[in-house]
Amino acid sequence: MDEVANNILANIQNAMRQDSLIGGVEDLHVGDIVYYDMDRADGIIPNDGYDSRLKYVVVAGSKTNGKEVCAVLINSEADYSDDADWKAEQYLISKNDYPGILDKDSWIDCTDPKELKVSKIKSKKAEKKGCLNERDLQNIMRHLKENDFVDQHIRKVYGIDKY
Repeated sequence: MDEVANNILANIQNAMRQDSLIGGVEDLHVGDIVYYDMDRADGIIPNDGYDSRLKYVVVAGSKTNGKEVCAVLINSEADYSDDADWKAEQYLISKNDYPGILDKDSWIDCTDPKELKVSKIKSKKAEKKGCLNERDLQNIMRHLKENDFVDQHIRKVYGIDKY
């Protein structure tokens, strides 16, 4: 490719990225898949030597004031615990259903929803990458409403119980 073509491609890619950036709570809907640079304050443990970690999360609800959302992590592995109840709340999604997002089949952890500040999501330039298909969305919301890991208060505050 010549330099002009490279510049055009770079401009198109930059414009597409700008369109996917989260600008506020109005850009976040239940089922959205967001790529976000999370840190310990968000409830994750970064890899050794790092302060943060890029993760895919799925929006599961939002507070009525619009300042926080509840999200669940997408993990490439589901081997963090041998507990059968915990494993039952790891929901498998197929990479074939999410091309351009997932490199391999992955697991949505329905045991530990994260409460995330919208202002932080925006300031860290998180990107909306897509959304769950209807089948997967219905299943994870059912898991979040029915499992014993999620506190009833979280379900109520973020509207999960009404989904």
